[in-house]
Amino acid sequence: MSIRSTIIISPRERFTSVIDSLESLFRTIPPETRVIVIEGESPALVKSALLDLKSRRDFDLVSLGHMVIPNEARNIGGRMADTEFIVFADNDIKYEPFWLERLEANADKYNSDAVAPLIFIGPSDKKLIHHAGGKLELMKKGGRDVLIERHRLMNRPFADVEESLDQEAPVKNEVCEFHCALMKLDFFNRLGGFDERLITREQMDFALRIKDLGAKITFEKDSRVTYMAFEKFDPQDLPYHLFRWSDSRALESIEVFEETWGIPLNRRAIRFNWIQQHRDRAWASSLPKAKLLGRHAFRLVHANQAEKQLNSDADSRRPKTPPFIPSLPSASALTLFKDFR
Repeated sequence: MSIRSTIIISPRERFTSVIDSLESLFRTIPPETRVIVIEGESPALVKSALLDLKSRRDFDLVSLGHMVIPNEARNIGGRMADTEFIVFADNDIKYEPFWLERLEANADKYNSDAVAPLIFIGPSDKKLIHHAGGKLELMKKGGRDVLIERHRLMNRPFADVEESLDQEAPVKNEVCEFHCALMKLDFFNRLGGFDERLITREQMDFALRIKDLGAKITFEKDSRVTYMAFEKFDPQDLPYHLFRWSDSRALESIEVFEETWGIPLNRRAIRFNWIQQHRDRAWASSLPKAKLLGRHAFRLVHANQAEKQLNSDADSRRPKTPPFIPSLPSASALTLFKDFR
């Protein structure tokens, strides 16, 4: 059997999810498939479990002496790959049989540069759809141009749309979620890699770069994985979660995206309605006093200062090399969407 893909596993927001995810992955791919796992500062028990798993099913383990941002990990893994395709997947994904073969077949059939699978969100008694491809829309809001990413069929029960999925979620697509996505290695090399300043809106940046380069994304309904977003939070994961979703990185990401594409984002909604609340949920699941004080009081009394110190410590251990920044696109977002008016 010809092995066509290398699979790159990067951290999303946890350390502890990686073992279950890898075991699921290894059950669904040929044993010869190369898997590259990027990790940094995993707790001792997680690192030991990774080494034990590696002794039973070999994979490349890249262990860094510092916490790593997802786009950094993707670039490290992508530059190590030498197969026709690469798959970027987060370390909290569960895989269904034949997911990889179906992504490869879709890329062959439609000559796609990137392919998105059907992504569920779990764990859940119902199979809830998180992403069935998607699109970017430029629209007027409050008198200004706003770029919106829409996930097709988001939060719809799979059972409600399974029979009509061809019509509900056609192959045409504009967005790949980095939870799991296949890409041609030649196209990754053409991109040069992903912007390492981004910790949010990475998929929108990638979608716009696809559009700017005249490349092609498709969707494959029969390739299925589950993003385990609602797994119970392990307190061991709190340091990485707070590092990865830090407010300073969120703000830098927003500024970078706006500068790159010449279009404003809703800063307040991204920073506080999503990212800060995401950190607050992690605190609440790890420390009982967070629930006793209430979210706002706990943030004022403890979380803001603790996050500042934690991130200062984590950054002090990171190399001082500058982040990788792709070349500027040839057009602004407004130019790419000139036909929307």
